[in-house]
Amino acid sequence: MAYSYNIWNSINSCAYKGKQSYGVKDHSEIDMFVGYGSGNSSLMTTIKQTRKRIGDWDSFRLYIDNKVVKSMYYNYKTKKFTRRMPSCIKAEI
Repeated sequence: MAYSYNIWNSINSCAYKGKQSYGVKDHSEIDMFVGYGSGNSSLMTTIKQTRKRIGDWDSFRLYIDNKVVKSMYYNYKTKKFTRRMPSCIKAEI
């Protein structure tokens, strides 16, 4: 028996780990298709997740259709997260 899905995710990742759950080190990209079967589907959105090392900081970003919708920063020295972009990162960008 064949199954048809109305939502289909095509995943392009730097470290794909399986279908149940997976972790990535630097980036993940998911193309979300919607419709009724493989011949009758359309791309609805692209979701990207990135991590970039900048000095003592890691910058994490979530994009939907190439627009940043959320970002977070982690400092290795203090071991703390923040949602505000640190001033030392602003100077490097």
